[in-house]
Amino acid sequence: MSQPLWVERKEEGNLAFKNGEYENAVRFYSEAIDEQATEAALHSNRSAAFLKLGKYAEAVRDAQTAIDLDPTFLKAYTRLHNGLCNTGKFTDASRAMENAVRIIQGSNPALVEDMNNLEALRKQSDAAVVALENARRCISENNLKSAESALAESYKNFPECPTLAFAFAEARAPSDPDQVNITMQRYTKTHDSDPHYLYVRALATYYKGQDGFPIAQRILRQALEFDPDNSNARILLKKIRTVEASKENGNTAFKEKRYQDAVKYYSEAIDLDGSNRRMNAMLRGNRSAAHLENSDYQRAMLDCDFAINNGNNAPKMFARRSRIFEALEKMDEAMRDLQQAAERDSNYEGEVRQLKARIKRAKRKDYYKILGIEQRGATEDIIKRGYKKGALLWHPDKWAHSSEEEQAVAEAKFKEVGEAFAVLSDPRKKQMYDNGQLDDNVEGSGGGGGFGGGGGQEDIMNMFNMMFAGGGGMGGMGGMGGGGGRRGRGAQGGMPPGFSFSFQ
Repeated sequence: MSQPLWVERKEEGNLAFKNGEYENAVRFYSEAIDEQATEAALHSNRSAAFLKLGKYAEAVRDAQTAIDLDPTFLKAYTRLHNGLCNTGKFTDASRAMENAVRIIQGSNPALVEDMNNLEALRKQSDAAVVALENARRCISENNLKSAESALAESYKNFPECPTLAFAFAEARAPSDPDQVNITMQRYTKTHDSDPHYLYVRALATYYKGQDGFPIAQRILRQALEFDPDNSNARILLKKIRTVEASKENGNTAFKEKRYQDAVKYYSEAIDLDGSNRRMNAMLRGNRSAAHLENSDYQRAMLDCDFAINNGNNAPKMFARRSRIFEALEKMDEAMRDLQQAAERDSNYEGEVRQLKARIKRAKRKDYYKILGIEQRGATEDIIKRGYKKGALLWHPDKWAHSSEEEQAVAEAKFKEVGEAFAVLSDPRKKQMYDNGQLDDNVEGSGGGGGFGGGGGQEDIMNMFNMMFAGGGGMGGMGGMGGGGGRRGRGAQGGMPPGFSFSFQ
């Protein structure tokens, strides 16, 4: 004798379900139900297939129908609970399980294990209610880590539940906006008119940084169309607009070289939301440029470090930090950052070469500084005056009665003054020095034969004597050619008679 058609369709549905063909399973179970609508197992089986397809409202409907047909059908209760929880109806799920325990206990008290399982499901749904309440309170207090912790277990039990998913995403948006955006995409078709869904999407996009601001504003306007009283959406939209206005004011002030005003406007934008690290990485990158123009190198460095460490790693940021390091005379760090900029953008290769030249010059003696003059406008007369002033200040005779240590310092300074003059008073050497072609290790520099030979103490003293010899009010250096102390070995030649001066 052949089986009834509904039994055949049920078996076909079971096979399709086993093979993961859930759409076919629904079709076969539906055909069976058309033939035998009063069979509770058919509705329960179709509920299971709907759960696999994520069609929770349909799953709830079928599970409830199965229970109405047979209040003792245990599997229908678990499927009802699953469907209700994954639609966010945790209170309804808890009541359904409480009712199930009462019915089973009244019909068959021996089914203790089954009642315990139903009780465990009830506790899960109760826990989800509490978790949501705690999470929403923590979010309102901006205690996002606690909100995540409160939701973790329930979200793990019901990962497809939009209510839990949206709350969990709202808590995680500041720390992981990219993953939140990925998670929210699965609800685009089913919840595109849900104000809470739209708000969380906008929130995650906002935390992606200022590049996401236009999209976030569009989504927030959508949310307010569906729910004009949505305070969260309204507050976030206002915040984004305020940040953009402050940033634009800062950009305008910077272009107009009002750098202190630029710092003020950028700071106002930054202070609006310290949790949006990507947004603040961009803003603090801008503020670092203003601090740099104000020669506030320490604050500029703090802003640059924050910007780079939080995703604003554009070539210009490394180049900017390089300039800050250079201003702080940290040349190795300056070269490291500028090379990083050049690796990202070859347009900075020229700056790398220029920095190498500056570093080379920085490592050599600054002859202008030694003579106490500025490079710009350093004429022959200015160079001579600088030399005379330095030579008089550090002449060994002035320090003859000082300690050995002080005499050694004075002698070294006196020699440096002579070296500086030897280079800067020679037009060819001066040009080479100014062009970075002459340093302490190149032949012809002051330190290596700049006085026509060994560049030793004797050469320096001879040059000093020649500079101060003769008339012109300078005269000689009587009284400084003999004497004791360290000067005694440089007494050759002495100073022409008739010259006298006093050290100040």
